[in-house]
Amino acid sequence: MYIRPRKRRRSNPWRVLFLLILIAGALYAYTLIQRRQIENPFTPTPTPTRSAYFYREEAEALYIQGDLEGAIQAYEQAVRLAPDDVDLYVPLVRLLVLKGRPDEAVVWGERGVDVAPESAPAWAVLGLAYDWVGRVPDAIEACLRAVELGPAYAEAYAYLAEAYTDDRRVEKGLEAAQKALELAPRSVDAYRAYGYVLEHLGNWSGAIEAYRKGLEVHPYLAHLYLDIGRNYLALADTASALEAFRRAVELDPNRADALDQLGWAYFAIQDYELAQSYLEQAIEVDPNYAPAYGHLATTYWVRRNYESAIPNFEKAIDLAYQAARRKAYGFSITVESAQEPSLYPSPDVVLEGELAWGDERRTRLAATLEPSVYLEGNEETGGRVTLDVLSGRYSLFVHGLPSLPADQVYVGWFQGLEALDGTPFNTGPLPVTADGGVEFEGRAEPVRGPRIEHFYTLGLCYFYMAQCERAYPLFDAALQIDPEEPNALEGIRLCQEAEGTPVPTPTP
Repeated sequence: MYIRPRKRRRSNPWRVLFLLILIAGALYAYTLIQRRQIENPFTPTPTPTRSAYFYREEAEALYIQGDLEGAIQAYEQAVRLAPDDVDLYVPLVRLLVLKGRPDEAVVWGERGVDVAPESAPAWAVLGLAYDWVGRVPDAIEACLRAVELGPAYAEAYAYLAEAYTDDRRVEKGLEAAQKALELAPRSVDAYRAYGYVLEHLGNWSGAIEAYRKGLEVHPYLAHLYLDIGRNYLALADTASALEAFRRAVELDPNRADALDQLGWAYFAIQDYELAQSYLEQAIEVDPNYAPAYGHLATTYWVRRNYESAIPNFEKAIDLAYQAARRKAYGFSITVESAQEPSLYPSPDVVLEGELAWGDERRTRLAATLEPSVYLEGNEETGGRVTLDVLSGRYSLFVHGLPSLPADQVYVGWFQGLEALDGTPFNTGPLPVTADGGVEFEGRAEPVRGPRIEHFYTLGLCYFYMAQCERAYPLFDAALQIDPEEPNALEGIRLCQEAEGTPVPTPTP
C-alpha cells in the first residue's frame, strides 16, 4: 500500500521573527544582570548636595581647631551657595585678614556691605580689612559706620581701636579697645585690639598679657603667638620670643609670616644657619612674601655672601613696590603752574575717577575719568587710566581737554601712591594735542614702600662687587626718603673714593 508523505506546515515568518526578538531580549537582560552584578559594588552611593549650612558648620569647626585655611575654604563654598547671606561674609573677611590675605578680604568685605548695607558686622570687618591694606581713613569711616548701626557690637570698637592706633591717635584707640572689652569680655578680637594699642604705647608686658587673655578664649590662633613673640623681642627676651614663634609654626606650618619671624628671631641671636633655613621655607610657602626676602638678603649680607644677597634685596624692593601700587585708589588730572614743580595737587581738578580692579587676577587697576566741578557742563571731556601693579606701567587716554594758557599745564595724580620723598606721585606735565587729547604712558616707580635699609644695603652690596654704577641710584633712592641717611652718604663716599673721584671735605 502506498502511503503518501504527510504534508509539512509552512512556517509563519512573523512568528519566527517574534521568537528571535524574544530570545535576543532574554540574552540582553541576562547580560545586563551580569554586568550589574560586577559593577554595582564599585558604584559610589549617591550623596545629597552639601548646603551652605553644612559648609558653615564645617568652617566653624575648623576655626575652633585653629585651621584658618580650611575654614576660609569652607566659608568660600558657603558663600557661593548662599551669596545673599551676610553672616557668611563677615567671618570669611575676618579670617582672610588674620591669615595675612587682606587684599582678598577687601574684595569680599565690599561685597558684604553691598549685600547688607545696614549690617554693623559687615561694615566693621570691612574696616578691619581696609586697615590692614593701609587705607586707614577708610577703615575709620567704615568702623564708625558700624558703631552707628550697632552701638553694642564689640568688634566694631575693637577694629576701630586698631585703625585709630594706626592713624597715630592711640588715646582714642585705647578708649575704643576698652569699650570693646566692656561689651564683650570674652572677645578674642577685643583682647587682640587692646594688646595692639598697649604695644604702640610701649607697654609690651601689658600687650603680652592681653594677647594671652585672647589665647585663653581660643588657644589655637597662630597670629596671637606671633603678636606675643614680637613683644618679647621688644623686651629683648629672645628665648621667650623663639618659644612663641615656634608655637605659631606648630599651629600653622604653612604660614609664611610665622616662618619669617622665627627665622628673624634666630638671626637676632646670630644663628644664621637656622635663620636662613626658616627664611627660605617662608619664601617656599609664599614666593610673594616680601619681608622674608629682605630678611634673607640681610642674612646673606652679614655672611658676606653678596652674590646671594643682591637678588633677594631686589625681590624685596620689587614686591614692596607692587604692594604700594595696590593701595592706589584714585586718579585725577589738575591744572598746575608751568613755572613751579608740582609737589601737591591744586584744587583745580579737571577729571577724576576711582581705581578698581580690572581683571580677576587683580593685577590691573583701571578708572574711568569724568569731568569734575571745574568742568561742570562739559560732557565731551573724559578719559581712562590703567595701572599694571606688577610692572608699574600705566597708560592714560584723555579726550576733549580745554586749551590752557602758556603758563599752565595739566598733571595727573595717583591717590594713595607716594613718591619716595612722601609727596603724592604724579605724571609730570602731560602732553596735550591741539584737539585736547592725551595719550601718555609712564611707570609708577620708584614709589614709597620699600624699606630704606634695603636700598642702601643693596647699594653697598654692589659697591663690594665693584659695581658702583648700580650702587649710586640706590643710595640716591635712600636719600630721597631721608636726605641725611648716614649709610647712603657713606656708600657714596666709598664709591667716589674707589673711583678716584675727589671726595668733598666736610666743612668744620
